[in-house]
Amino acid sequence: MEGVIRNPGNPHHYMQLDVLDQKVRILFEGEEVAVTDRAMRLLEVGRRLYAPQYYIPVEDIFAKLVQTDKATHCPLKGQAAYFDLHGETGVRAGEIAWSYPTPFDFAAPLAGHIAFDAKRVATCVEAAVR
Repeated sequence: MEGVIRNPGNPHHYMQLDVLDQKVRILFEGEEVAVTDRAMRLLEVGRRLYAPQYYIPVEDIFAKLVQTDKATHCPLKGQAAYFDLHGETGVRAGEIAWSYPTPFDFAAPLAGHIAFDAKRVATCVEAAVR
């Protein structure tokens, strides 16, 4: 398959990143936290087919995200950093987003982007304008 990035240690674990030509909005409890026309959609197959993830450029996120101490490792992407969503009175949602600040070379396009937990936010992808 064209554009597929495979895990060097497991050929059955792979992902594909697509740059979208659509506007993507991320909403938390009905409030927009990010809007972009430069999102990337990540499709990943590992132990199962994972739900699509939308990676938003940091510059297009206007909610206050504060990095936590949590970190995990992905053999396809690298070390993940996690973020809490803050409001005027403190944390509104813990560990709601993550990024790969220094991804592996083959996952380099993920640098400078943040994904939100799809179970906790609404992701609206507008129809492409043709």
